[in-house]
Amino acid sequence: MPEWYETFFGPLALEFWDKAVPPSATAEEVDFLVRNLAIEPRARLLDLPCGPGRHALLLAGRGYRVTGIDIAQGAIELARGRARELGVEAEFVVGDMRNPPPAAPYDGAYCVGNSFGYLSHEDTRRFVQNVLHAVRPGGRWIIDTGTTAESLLTHLPEDRRLEAGGIVYSVRNSYDALSGRLNQACVLEKGEVRQEAEVSYGIYTVAELHRLLFAEGWNVEGAYGSLDGRPFQLGDRRLLLVAGRR
Repeated sequence: MPEWYETFFGPLALEFWDKAVPPSATAEEVDFLVRNLAIEPRARLLDLPCGPGRHALLLAGRGYRVTGIDIAQGAIELARGRARELGVEAEFVVGDMRNPPPAAPYDGAYCVGNSFGYLSHEDTRRFVQNVLHAVRPGGRWIIDTGTTAESLLTHLPEDRRLEAGGIVYSVRNSYDALSGRLNQACVLEKGEVRQEAEVSYGIYTVAELHRLLFAEGWNVEGAYGSLDGRPFQLGDRRLLLVAGRR
């Protein structure tokens, strides 16, 4: 059986997330990446997973050389099409977080958009190792996640309903304490089109993430709760973790 993230990101899911995130939010995230990766234009960056390339395209427009990798063929096709429309140079490749990225080494990497928790624990360790070996010594990796225990479990609703671009996204949450995973029964609907999926995220405390990264060769250099650089606090909706390769 394929993992949920291998089949979930079809046309409806991609359209929903495309409509749900305003361009101004992406621009603020890119500003954060540039500041905290400590990079200059022409630096080589790894965007994994990249989705339709919303960060990679902005960075490419600012002069960075970006390789975006995603398991969803549809996302990569969207990213390539948008690169052509914008007239920017960025490489987009179909690939898997569980596999070593091609064309290493990179000057920095990022995982933005709450995808860090998709994998099993063992595959998450493999992902952390893969990015380490893809980034040059001293290079940084930024992880953005809204599913740390401190972010999620302080205000986890049983049901949630979101709407963007005429698409309704309904979620029923349940937390499995023994496996440390958030399980979601999801429904996406747009008119007569309907998609159902069972989604699962690995949940870590911030300290567990710190230990995981350190064990694989990273030093955590910052843990922020907002894009303005405020230190992470209990209950913050997102964690922005900056790690440097030893």
